[in-house]
Amino acid sequence: MSGRSTGTTPSQFRLPAPAREFIERRAAERGVTKTEVVLEALACLREREIEERMAEGYRFRAQEDRSLAEEGLLAAKETWPEW
Repeated sequence: MSGRSTGTTPSQFRLPAPAREFIERRAAERGVTKTEVVLEALACLREREIEERMAEGYRFRAQEDRSLAEEGLLAAKETWPEW
């Protein structure tokens, strides 16, 4: 994340000292701005949120698919000849 972003606006918010210190230390270690550290953290949080939503969707689909399969088996039993 090098370079300055365009279309940014200043924001102010309060942080506990440990959070502020972490941002400052991380920025100094990596040679980037504090803004870049915060943007990286937000990108990670966004990615995690997307992954959680996808996992939730897969779990829902698995339950839905299982229900459809069970319904299909019941319907098939009614039409399949007994062996």
